[in-house]
Amino acid sequence: PATRDEWPDADTDPDAHQLVEAAFEQMLRTNQGGFIVPVNHRDGHRVWVAANFNHVEDPNTGQQIMVGTMRDVTAEHYVVQRQTALAALNQQLAQADTVDDALRGAAQEMRRVWRAQRVLVVTFASADDTAAPEVICAGEPSAWGRLPPRERQRIESLRTAELLTTAAQEPGSAGIALRHARGVSVLWVELAEQRPFTAEDHTLLTVLAGRLGQGLQRVHEMDEQRETAVALQHAMLGPESLPGGFAVRYHPASRPLQVGGDWYDVVNLDAGRVALIVGDCVGHGLAAATVMGQLRSACRALLLEKSSPSAVLAGLDRFAARLPGADCTTAFCAVLTMSTGDVVYSSAGHPPAIIVHAAGATEMLESGQGFPLTIRADRARPEAHITMPARSTLLLYTDGLVERRGDAIEDGMARAADLVGSGRSRELDDVADDLMSRLEPTGGYPDDVAILLYRQPAPLTMDFSADVRHLAPSRVALRTWLTEAGVEPDQIQDMLVATGEAVANAIEHGHRSKPEIGRAH
Repeated sequence: PATRDEWPDADTDPDAHQLVEAAFEQMLRTNQGGFIVPVNHRDGHRVWVAANFNHVEDPNTGQQIMVGTMRDVTAEHYVVQRQTALAALNQQLAQADTVDDALRGAAQEMRRVWRAQRVLVVTFASADDTAAPEVICAGEPSAWGRLPPRERQRIESLRTAELLTTAAQEPGSAGIALRHARGVSVLWVELAEQRPFTAEDHTLLTVLAGRLGQGLQRVHEMDEQRETAVALQHAMLGPESLPGGFAVRYHPASRPLQVGGDWYDVVNLDAGRVALIVGDCVGHGLAAATVMGQLRSACRALLLEKSSPSAVLAGLDRFAARLPGADCTTAFCAVLTMSTGDVVYSSAGHPPAIIVHAAGATEMLESGQGFPLTIRADRARPEAHITMPARSTLLLYTDGLVERRGDAIEDGMARAADLVGSGRSRELDDVADDLMSRLEPTGGYPDDVAILLYRQPAPLTMDFSADVRHLAPSRVALRTWLTEAGVEPDQIQDMLVATGEAVANAIEHGHRSKPEIGRAH
């Protein structure tokens, strides 16, 4: 600057003021150095200044003096800032699974670039849509209706403006609109200080918005592909509705399509029997999911024809031998008689199922173990039998749940058994959620995970006073127990009617003179 009046003014920017103070402290403590600070010019625009200094001795007086230079590096700063911001935005877009994820990541990155108070992404379904838009906030959260009317008006004016044209009618904020598959989004930046947006700020905002628009198209296409893949995956995984007493969870490790080669299945057979299957194909992603779907369908067909789990796995051996990519698939197949708790099972190289008894004791189903599919397919498949006591819980799972790099798989199995045991008095869905969350390693599961839980119901015994106010709770308890026991809905209704009539009669006629404790079984 030519005169002192034209110098940048750090006092108008608290952050810059602190940077300048820190820089001068550095100058006093060291013999030489340099620093770059942002300051606001007296006309309001932002300037970046580089200062370099040296402590030297005055040859005339012998005193220590400081010699320094100051240089305007605003242009160089914005070049570096643009490159850094684009690289960070590209990373955000690469990690995004959905359009909302991409918009949220972009808002956070723009807030960091400008050290803004808040960045809003306001998405209108169309240029003339009258419905309230969706708002994504980086910084102080706010809904559309809570924004000041003046700010809403300025944002709405951009939705019909020429796309990728920035607007900053007042100091301290600016916006730009871009179109994508979800509609028109307005990016609105609110600075922490009331300074005008410079030409460099407008250029950077335009560049970032243009790159975001390109990235959103890719994210939208991937999102549609993933939704299709997930729908197919769930269609291949197992039944949409499960009998009472079951809970399942599935978590694919592959990005971005979120599909994998692990599967579970629950198949209703005859005579009150249910088949339980958990399997794990080699590999991840779409290729493994394709193999998984064919193996699961073949397994279902075999279950309807074969009488035992070992025969099913033997038939699956022959099918897998003719299916590319199916080598070394592991599977655990069991047939459960729900009324008695009898379980007949066979394993093709799969981690053993776990039974946790009502008292907390743990039992690994390590018998009936054979090779993975297609390995020694000429050998007979072994089979084992166990009876589940009342209130015991059975866990079938794939190795992604328990296998961790550097740890023995037995340690992971023990942790899973402990979690099932600690939740044996809780709802089965809560136990499944707890397993998936508590066993998940930092950074997420590195492998696909499928789990299947079953709890053997206990005989229903209820003690209650001979009073009509207990009729409704007893019906609810009986309905829940019958559902968990796998009784058909029509039969449940018949039993509720008959039992309700019997209990009502007992309350009304059985204890007229001396109310006693009624007992229902």
